[in-house]
Amino acid sequence: MRLPHRLSLSALAALALIASPVRAQDTGVNFNVRLPDSVAHIVPRANPASGAYAITSKDGSGALVLLDTTIVMQFTDRGLDRMKNAGAATDSIKGTNERMIARMVLGALQPVFDHGIAYHLRDLSTAQYADGRLQLKRRNGEEVFRDVKLNNTPLMANFSEQDATIFARKVSEARAKLRT
Repeated sequence: MRLPHRLSLSALAALALIASPVRAQDTGVNFNVRLPDSVAHIVPRANPASGAYAITSKDGSGALVLLDTTIVMQFTDRGLDRMKNAGAATDSIKGTNERMIARMVLGALQPVFDHGIAYHLRDLSTAQYADGRLQLKRRNGEEVFRDVKLNNTPLMANFSEQDATIFARKVSEARAKLRT
């Protein structure tokens, strides 16, 4: 399945909701996202080594990669492996129909998860570490990626304070370069 570079975020959210039966069975991998923002878009996964800076969540499942003009949120290789291995957990689903649906949904979602969600730096107002989480705020005060959860843990609270603080500083520096 080839994924377009721009995929409706409401379609991604709908796919995540469809996956609810899989999440309810505790597959070991959970992914919740609510991005009602047309500024964010689906992109190929970014190579953290070629980005300006990257941080990985404490559990190793998710990452933020700072590029020249965007921040890409994505699963790490470890997170993708966990997602692929979650298929075996569908064997514990008792109902045949539910098990079949869970496998279909998981199979359909895997190509989506092998991508990232990019957010343009020009649309951010601030980046900081506060209240125990990395905060990337839009001009209207809403936090980008705030509602993203991996394995039932908010992604933005799943970075070390040191990593998140440095990432926020690097984002601010990159935004300043865009204005010059």
